[in-house]
Amino acid sequence: MFTEGNLIELLPEIHPVLGARYPKIEDVAGDRKKTEALLDQLVRAGILRPKFFDKIMVCPGCSSKNVTYRYYCIQCGSHEIEKRELHEHIECGTIDSDDRFLRDGVHICPRCGKTLAKLGADYRQVGTWFRCRSCSKRFDAPEGKHYCRECGLKFGVKESIFDDVYSYSLDKAAETEFAKEVLLLLPMKKILRETGYEVEAPSLVRGVSGTSHTFDLVGFKTEKDQRAVITVDMVISDVVCREEHVVSVFAKTFDVSPKKSVLIAIPGLSDTAKKLANLYKLETIEGAKPEQIIQGLHEVLNKIS
Repeated sequence: MFTEGNLIELLPEIHPVLGARYPKIEDVAGDRKKTEALLDQLVRAGILRPKFFDKIMVCPGCSSKNVTYRYYCIQCGSHEIEKRELHEHIECGTIDSDDRFLRDGVHICPRCGKTLAKLGADYRQVGTWFRCRSCSKRFDAPEGKHYCRECGLKFGVKESIFDDVYSYSLDKAAETEFAKEVLLLLPMKKILRETGYEVEAPSLVRGVSGTSHTFDLVGFKTEKDQRAVITVDMVISDVVCREEHVVSVFAKTFDVSPKKSVLIAIPGLSDTAKKLANLYKLETIEGAKPEQIIQGLHEVLNKIS
């Protein structure tokens, strides 16, 4: 189907400063705030279904998501601490820090001076400890706290604020509507606006007969003191679109008389439908992927500009 795979499940990207992001939606919505609003709208409309994905720590002081976890010295509070291993020379029983067993890159017992060739045979690890570089205090375990890189606040788990992060799956019943609105109409609106058109989607246009016709998207702009209109209709199907779809679009455009009428057929048109569209002078765009449709619209606008 049209949305094949790419957005059947929308997964967030966790940014260390910005938090959860959805770049594929941001590309068409414009920015993070508009993306959040759009996702919320799609959830309320029953198009997307949220699913718990992760938790993000939020600073209780400034609400920043630029939060890390630091280990601090239990005596002076510095986070300039180092983790060391305790090694034991098996033969003479000496126990000391791993760095005391190293001399010019060679393991040597600091007490008896014997060269130690193999961990587990000549010497072994018997523990782990920590040392503060600021005050030289040694301890079994440091104190851990969250740290906000924006405001410098240190806080524990009881003061923490957690934000839920969701992935989104597409409601099967709303798949076609989602494809039209998010993957197609949003980027097509953007393209038309960048080309100088005012855009309505969907839009009612009154024809010469007095009848109002609905189009998926209509662009308006003034050219040489005249109003130019481009209409866009989409047909999304599991199979190729047939000639009756072409006839339906032509009937509307004949009454409205736009500068150009565009029929988007997903995944494509039958041979008979292609011939009929050519006879009616309809611009057609075919494709099974969003990028093919968007590229096709660029090409159509380049031809009529």
